[in-house]
Amino acid sequence: MRFSSASLFYVVRNHAVRCYLAALLAFSAGIAAAVWHYPGSYDWAYTVATALASEQRNPEGRAWMAGALCLSMVLLWPCVGALERRLRPSANGAGRLAIGALRFAIVCFALLGAEGLLVRDLSKLFFKGHELLALAGFLSTYLGVLILLAQLVLRQRLFTLTALLIASPLLAIGITQLWLYVNQRGLGWVRPNWRQMGIPIGLSFAFWQWLAIVFLWAGFGLLVFAGSQSAVRSRAARPTMPAGTA
Repeated sequence: MRFSSASLFYVVRNHAVRCYLAALLAFSAGIAAAVWHYPGSYDWAYTVATALASEQRNPEGRAWMAGALCLSMVLLWPCVGALERRLRPSANGAGRLAIGALRFAIVCFALLGAEGLLVRDLSKLFFKGHELLALAGFLSTYLGVLILLAQLVLRQRLFTLTALLIASPLLAIGITQLWLYVNQRGLGWVRPNWRQMGIPIGLSFAFWQWLAIVFLWAGFGLLVFAGSQSAVRSRAARPTMPAGTA
């Protein structure tokens, strides 16, 4: 994709782009604040992201993570509407599924944020409620982002490598967790002392989870920017009225 200075200015002014950048800033700031208040040191490679919003594991910092998650999801909602308008995925069933999956994911993550602010432990009210919400949001985000990226790959030959990179953590999670289940059931769930036990970082769900979070934000951002460029092209192709005509 190539941007002229005028089109780049228009992209930056685009409402969806600004909402995405604001959501990314809010989410990043919430993570930074939650890590700052986390007891002891936070080991990114062996500690899952949800620990930052846990009342038991991060009592002083969980509100920062939960609040940032809620705010960022609210800001991302209009971005999905912009993708639906600009990328025109509604022309086929897969596109409609992708948009629906992204909206469902935003609702799931917003509820997770609300849980961190209002409910001590959702799983005490609904069996595995927290885990089910997180899994549903995670898989729905992957489904939506990968379908829309695949459509761009097929339509414009764009983002082929990006789509493969974004898919890689999901594949790695499936392979490593299956290997652990078959060969190392006694290890249990990933925890910080895995580092002292010498367990390779590549087997850590937390490592791949954080990588997936980064890649999904990047992939969603690419979709938003691609949609804004589509708006630039539509604006440039719009016929202009000759001077002096009504």
